[in-house]
Amino acid sequence: MILSCLIPLVLCLIAAVISAGTDRRTLDGIPGPVAAIVGVGCLIWFVAACPWPIELGLVLGVLVLGKQVLQDILNLG
Repeated sequence: MILSCLIPLVLCLIAAVISAGTDRRTLDGIPGPVAAIVGVGCLIWFVAACPWPIELGLVLGVLVLGKQVLQDILNLG
């Protein structure tokens, strides 16, 4: 069960690193968009394979982090 959740998460993180680290101005930048597509697919697989308490924790974490970032942006402006 945990392995079926960790595989897509690790693949998504690897795809994010590849996508963020490629040069988009040359032909060497072709793996960037491909890695982004693979990363989104793995993220969907991760959400589909995880139990609901982990999904709920991730959603709450994103909400708390988003609220914190939004408050930081509003305080700067």
